[in-house]
Amino acid sequence: MTERRNWRMACGVEDIEVSMRYWLAVSLILFGCAVPVAAGEAEPPAGPPDESRVVARVQGTEITYQDLKSRIQILEREQGPIPPERYAEILHGMVREEVLLHAAAGERLEQRPLVKARLEQVRRHVLIDELLKQKLVALGEVTDEEIRKVYEENKTAFTRDAPRVSHIMVPDEAEAEAIRNEAVAGKDFATLAREKSQDAGSAEKGGDLGILAPGLAEPEFEQAAGKLSDGEISPVVKTQQGYHILKGGGREKVVEPLENVRDRLKEMLAQQKQREVILLYVTTLETTAKPEVFEDRLP
Repeated sequence: MTERRNWRMACGVEDIEVSMRYWLAVSLILFGCAVPVAAGEAEPPAGPPDESRVVARVQGTEITYQDLKSRIQILEREQGPIPPERYAEILHGMVREEVLLHAAAGERLEQRPLVKARLEQVRRHVLIDELLKQKLVALGEVTDEEIRKVYEENKTAFTRDAPRVSHIMVPDEAEAEAIRNEAVAGKDFATLAREKSQDAGSAEKGGDLGILAPGLAEPEFEQAAGKLSDGEISPVVKTQQGYHILKGGGREKVVEPLENVRDRLKEMLAQQKQREVILLYVTTLETTAKPEVFEDRLP
């Protein structure tokens, strides 16, 4: 989420789920196909899984069921739930990773200065990330009272300009054109709607649909309604329901109901709380540490 990334960057901490991003980047290599492996011991009898049981072995390095579960949890945080039928695919990916790590060790890559620096950076990032996560654990849920308070204080942000519209619906385009011509020539639109509209719900009200809420009508209908001035008759509009003649009824200010924006507000407030907690924590640490910064020594 953008908000969450912003507070982490503001604290000098990137979104550093390094292992998670790493696995996404190389998934085609590691999970693209199965790694040939020698047959191992038979599976234990059915029953509660022993998490310490070895599910793969690569040149003396053992991968346990717990290792596999940990890897799946990391992947699920980014990709969502992973079905059990994919566990073998992920295990084969871990085997291939181990093969590559053994190859890297054989070439003594860890001794190279640049590699050492990158490994140290990863270590620092992981530790900082875990530290900040711990500070967020104690955060309580955003309450309904907090959500309502923000909603009431910011109602203008949830106010929109919506069209009022009436319509006549018929199943035939030629009939729709004929009705439109009558309306344009001056015949009362409400009378035409009562006499000819196939939309029984609005016909008895002279075609009046009231204020057109976004997303409730088909896109073609909504687009045509939004262009009409008060009293203007639209061209014939085709939708899946039939053919429509619309009449503009002006525009009104409408406040979006709290229930429509509750989830959005809850997420926003949760992110705000996280930002405040982390910024306060980092500021407190900086005050205690009394760091010295020599900007005049920069180029």
